[in-house]
Amino acid sequence: MGTGLATVNNLAQVGESLGYTSFETSTLISLWSIWNFMGRFSAGYVSDHFLYKKKWARPVFIAITLALMSVGLCVIASGLPGALYVGFILVGVFYGSQWSLTPTIVSEVFGVLHFGTIFNTITIAGPIGSYVISVRVIGYIYDREAARGGDCTGTHCFRLSFLIMAFSTFLGFMIAMVLFLRTRRFSEQIVFRRDGGCS
Repeated sequence: MGTGLATVNNLAQVGESLGYTSFETSTLISLWSIWNFMGRFSAGYVSDHFLYKKKWARPVFIAITLALMSVGLCVIASGLPGALYVGFILVGVFYGSQWSLTPTIVSEVFGVLHFGTIFNTITIAGPIGSYVISVRVIGYIYDREAARGGDCTGTHCFRLSFLIMAFSTFLGFMIAMVLFLRTRRFSEQIVFRRDGGCS
């Protein structure tokens, strides 16, 4: 979640360094917001469909969103013409998806008795991750590149930052797959039966 927040927090600076106009940057922010909403809106429906029809446990969808977010971050890092549009749409939709999947997974894995405490503890990851990535990764690398010649312009200002974010998101994908594998039997025994057999 920290990589998603850090991406939108640094959108204007990334666009400026790549020569995007203020209008184009505003368009990117609008696209981010729209696709973030679409991710939040659709992820629950999609995960319900696959849970009931295909018996796919929900943690696999967190893994999928993280893997595709990693692809979006690599697209941004490429610096190709129009890459920011595609990359920000991908990161936006799959970052939004995590916000609708996480509470459902928390309630399924841990139950609802201490749901508020557990879920809010998990959501702390977003701002902490965003701070670490924005300040210690993106800010540090940008300042290092800018120190070589004033304002930093070009893909080199952010490429390494976004590759690091893509790697950390991919690491999150692998951890989510471990969660999926560890809770698969639990899902078969408890979640599928509790939800009416998912037939």
